[in-house]
Amino acid sequence: MIGLRKRQSGSSDFAAVWLVTFADLVALLLAFFVMIYATQRIEHGSWSALVDSLSQSLNPERDLVARQPVADRNIRQLAQARGADLNYLETLLRGMVEEDPVLAGILLHKLEDRLVIALPADLLFPPGAATPVKNAEAAIVALAAVLRNVGNRIDVFGHTDPEPVSGARFPSNRALSLARARTVMRMLHDAGYGRRIAAFGLGDTRFGDLARVEPRERRYQLARRVDIVVRPSRERY
Repeated sequence: MIGLRKRQSGSSDFAAVWLVTFADLVALLLAFFVMIYATQRIEHGSWSALVDSLSQSLNPERDLVARQPVADRNIRQLAQARGADLNYLETLLRGMVEEDPVLAGILLHKLEDRLVIALPADLLFPPGAATPVKNAEAAIVALAAVLRNVGNRIDVFGHTDPEPVSGARFPSNRALSLARARTVMRMLHDAGYGRRIAAFGLGDTRFGDLARVEPRERRYQLARRVDIVVRPSRERY
């Protein structure tokens, strides 16, 4: 019995020694990790940014601020910039045509998508020619004084009657109409219109539009013209 008690007492002493050794090891490991943590540099800025980001994304009650457009109807402005109002421009030009003798004979046509300023060829050019007559410059200068103050896109179209062109200078009615359109374009620039203009020669291809005009002499007179077409959008060439 005495021997058994001695063995049991020895086992208890061995267990106590093992626990002390284990406690020392844990203390050493804790001290080791504390030293490692103390030698590390914490990026407070990055950590703060991460905390703020998580706080915003995980906060269901945060205020949502919608970005507002910087300009009204900016989609439309990107798609097509608007120019001066064509109704206002038509009213202004009609007043000029009625008051200025050099503009006598000019016709204005307001369509849904354009304003057409029809210049009779007889007012600007001799028959079968693209060289302007003396009074043509005054009419173009008067029109340019208005058109150069608006940003609308402008195209110039030359037209002729169906009679074959005479002389060897122009091989066709289309060539004559293009030469006249370019002359009007150049005169507008010389009068101070600084933006680009596109010139086209249509010859007698639109003569059918005048089929209902009577008498025949008036129909042919209207066919010989140069149209200045003002678009609702701004010049974009």
